[in-house]
Amino acid sequence: MRALKSVLFPIHPEGYRFIGIFAFLTLLLFFVSDFLGWVGVILTLWCAWFFRDPARVTPQRKGLVISPADGVVNMITEAVPPPELG
Repeated sequence: MRALKSVLFPIHPEGYRFIGIFAFLTLLLFFVSDFLGWVGVILTLWCAWFFRDPARVTPQRKGLVISPADGVVNMITEAVPPPELG
C-alpha cells in the first residue's frame, strides 16, 4: 500500500466518497455501453484529479503575494470594500 501511495498523488479524505460514487456509476455504465463506460472512466479520473491534495511548499521571502489553490495573481490594486463590510 505504501508503494501505491508513493506513485499516486494524495487524495483529500473528503474526496474518496465522490470518487467511489463515480467509480460505481462507471461500473454501471459499462453494463449499458462500452462507450459510456469509458466516458465514466474519464469522469472518475477527473474527479480524482479534482480532489488531489498535493504537498505544497510556500515561499518564505518578504514582499511575495501568494495565490491560493495554484492560482495566478492578475492584479494588485486598491479597491473600495462593499458596504456590507463597513
